[in-house]
Amino acid sequence: IKPQELLEWELVVLGKLKWNLAAVTPHDFIEHILRKLPQPSEKLSLIRKHAQTFIALCATDFKFAMYPPSMIATGSVGAAICGLQQDEDVSSLTGDALVDLLAKITNTDVDCLKACQEQIEVVLLNSLQQFRQDQGDGSKSEDELDQASTPTDVRDIDL
Repeated sequence: IKPQELLEWELVVLGKLKWNLAAVTPHDFIEHILRKLPQPSEKLSLIRKHAQTFIALCATDFKFAMYPPSMIATGSVGAAICGLQQDEDVSSLTGDALVDLLAKITNTDVDCLKACQEQIEVVLLNSLQQFRQDQGDGSKSEDELDQASTPTDVRDIDL
């Protein structure tokens, strides 16, 4: 079997299963959104980095399964800008003006966008709190760690 034949067979199997592997993800929208924001170019890379982190965080939470990728990307960009505004002067846009602009850019409902952005911020806070707790609980005993792990062999299971 040659590598080219294997690739062709994979395409046949994917076609028969009707799997679409060219799905649109929130990452596909970030550049389009950032291009339309009135931001200094030196701040865009930091906003992009934060938005990508938020998108990755959204991928780990079931709450975002029903949001379209454009909404997750827009909410992530909004949350990134809002979070960075607290640290430094990133944008002249604040609060409702920012959400309104983002909603116009992606043609989404303002209330849905606000809800999505708020959920992203809540998930971020929960994730940070969990991280801090995990750092504080680093002194678990070996017995506690053994009890939490999954046995690797069927004979290791006590019924």
